[in-house]
Amino acid sequence: MRIDTMTYLNTSLTGIQSNQSAIARLNQQIASGLIMQSTKDDPVTSVKAMELSNRIAVRTQYAANQDKAELDLNYETAVTREMSSALNQARALLTGISSSHSASLRNMHAEQLKGVFNHVLDLANTRDPAGNYIFSGFETATKPFANTSTATVPATVVATTYSGTAAPGGVRNIEVESGRFVQANDNLSDVFNFTDASIVDPAQGGATHDVLENLADAIVNLPLAVTEADLKGYMDVLDVALTNLSLKEHRIAGALTEIKDVRKSTESLLLLEKNALSDMTQVDKAAAIVELQSRQTSLEAISRAYSLTSGLSLFNYLG
Repeated sequence: MRIDTMTYLNTSLTGIQSNQSAIARLNQQIASGLIMQSTKDDPVTSVKAMELSNRIAVRTQYAANQDKAELDLNYETAVTREMSSALNQARALLTGISSSHSASLRNMHAEQLKGVFNHVLDLANTRDPAGNYIFSGFETATKPFANTSTATVPATVVATTYSGTAAPGGVRNIEVESGRFVQANDNLSDVFNFTDASIVDPAQGGATHDVLENLADAIVNLPLAVTEADLKGYMDVLDVALTNLSLKEHRIAGALTEIKDVRKSTESLLLLEKNALSDMTQVDKAAAIVELQSRQTSLEAISRAYSLTSGLSLFNYLG
């Protein structure tokens, strides 16, 4: 089969243009690192890549929410753990004294109890690194607990006031996965103030109990004529407060475990989705460079052949 010169030249010119176009595209891909330079290059894949990018963005936000919730809960864990230790110390001070002990010993326990009282009150008014009161519910800029009993000399007995969001309100839930929320804070108003008809405390004598008020009452009365019934009442109040605080600690531990489990799933899915998006949109630079070199070599050969062939004419054969 014979191929005339014009057909050969047209075919060669098409090959040159095709290689030039491919080389330009490869140079763009290598420079940008992207397979598609615009949506029109591959509309179907572009839509899929956009959908995948949106899923990655949402999942990344969930990962950030998990980090925030975990940070808040870890901070609260440290505070509640110290608070539990302080309340147990107060109970030990009350357990180690009786009405038969000397006034000097009872006075010593009262002074130590005053330090515990102030420490517990400071813990109840803890702020996080951002300056928010962690036990104020939604009133994060408001100092939640106030009790001035030990601010006077001698100490007086006053009730505790709470200025935050009252329990069970003020709970902040953070979405850590689609439709899955984790409680990231707690309200301690039900730890320091609670109702229990089985207890008769010395400070109020009824079914409603104020932990800090009872500690203040113990501080005032220990050096004086404290009774065994009073000591039992103080310890009964502390026991309920410690139980209520323990429930908070268990809830926090459960929430941290849940976040840990959710994070594993989130990280696995993020890795899969990011790899899929990379495969869909990122160019294999090594392969692209090899193809570019091959195209350039092919272009040079075709161009050289085209140049030689296009310069031929009938007069080259006439003597």
